[in-house]
Amino acid sequence: MMRRCAPVVVLVIAVLACAPVPAAEQPGALDLDELARTEWYGAYVLGKKAGYVTLVGERAERDGTAVFVNRAEGRFVMKVAAETLTVRFELRLVYEAAPPYRLIGVETEERTAETTSRLRAVRDGDELAVTRLRHGRITSKRVPAPQHTLVDTQRLARFVESGPAPGDTVTYLDFDPDTLVDEATTARVVEVVEKEWLGEVRRVFVVELKDKDSTSTRHLLDDGTVIEDAYGTTIVLKREDEETARRLPDEGVWFEVRREIAVAGLEAKGADIGELVLAVTGMPEGVVADRARQRVARREDGALVVTLTPGAVPDEPSVTEADRERLGEYLETTDEIQSDHARIQRRARRIVRRAGDPVDQARRICRWVHRHVAGRDASNYETALDVLINLEGDCTEHTLLFVALCRAVGLPAREVSGLVYSGPAERVFAMHRWAQVYVGEWVDVDPTLNQLPADATHIELDTEGDRWSELFGAFDTIRIEVLSVE
Repeated sequence: MMRRCAPVVVLVIAVLACAPVPAAEQPGALDLDELARTEWYGAYVLGKKAGYVTLVGERAERDGTAVFVNRAEGRFVMKVAAETLTVRFELRLVYEAAPPYRLIGVETEERTAETTSRLRAVRDGDELAVTRLRHGRITSKRVPAPQHTLVDTQRLARFVESGPAPGDTVTYLDFDPDTLVDEATTARVVEVVEKEWLGEVRRVFVVELKDKDSTSTRHLLDDGTVIEDAYGTTIVLKREDEETARRLPDEGVWFEVRREIAVAGLEAKGADIGELVLAVTGMPEGVVADRARQRVARREDGALVVTLTPGAVPDEPSVTEADRERLGEYLETTDEIQSDHARIQRRARRIVRRAGDPVDQARRICRWVHRHVAGRDASNYETALDVLINLEGDCTEHTLLFVALCRAVGLPAREVSGLVYSGPAERVFAMHRWAQVYVGEWVDVDPTLNQLPADATHIELDTEGDRWSELFGAFDTIRIEVLSVE
């Protein structure tokens, strides 16, 4: 079942590595010696220590040119399915050491016991030349250069130093080192409080940061020093001394990634169910998607009543050119879904060469992926091409390859996250990933289980942005009760 833990690391990198400002402002001279510093943060997930992050600002030299580097390094340890997973990461943002202090390089590395991923992006005129290493394979591309500068990293601190009042806001461009793009972010002062910090009473500005995908809360001292960052109550970073930040818990009290919710009273197999009605409590607002085959209503006691059916394929399936134009984003090739790669194109054409209508094409692709991708929970391939080359993985890999093969033959397809019933033997709803393919209407497809349409035990969840972390934090309190089964 789906086991991705990377969002924890991504959130930490995005929050602490870049505190930006509008690139439209003309930067003045910066005191780089003042920006040279080292900071330590402990990382807590659901109140349990999960790792640490250190931030370092330092002068350096690259290819004989003076630069300034903001470097973030960290280590996270967590339990996943009773196994200990350790993730180490490093991020370097390289800036010019003189006005206009442009961002000229990005370097990232993430390591586990099994995999190492690296990215290097170097400014070349108005573009970044990007080289990425994943699973031993190197890919290259070019993307627009960001407007972000070293001056931008100081804007939020300067805003706080000016003594804003509750309700005051500033909007600026953030830089996301994961997607390599600038994003608009609005910072709003929620409140100003007094707090003891290192034996001294200080004013603390509580600031809400919002971009298009997420909301976080940052606590800053009146000199702009960040002392805490929080995504709800799920992920919290706390400013600590080095010894405290590095200190990780003893065996047995690690943060554990929950992926399953126990359920009683469901004896049937998913494939045998025509309609399933569930009462769900403890689920964050808006996470359970309301769809044609998944109807959601709220009961007087606050519980969600979720009515699930397998769905159905259209009587006359088709994908017109107008459909393809309207749904273009679900036909695009991406870094992870390389549907235009020659190897994926060849395989897709072979699979569907004797197929009839779009449903037959999708069914053949689903069956091929199910038969040829060996189930292996420890795999962590991040691209469809990696999956095709290695032919192993869990539901994430099955779905990634299915979507790429569908797009390669002109079938709009997308990934879906949610919960699926494991069957009467285990009696749990577990985190899972499957797909949707457009064949005149969207149809749920589960290539891991070889189901088209997917059975009625698939609960689709909206896990974009904040909702992922909200779901992550609520897993211990979510309860599922079976109301009826047909």
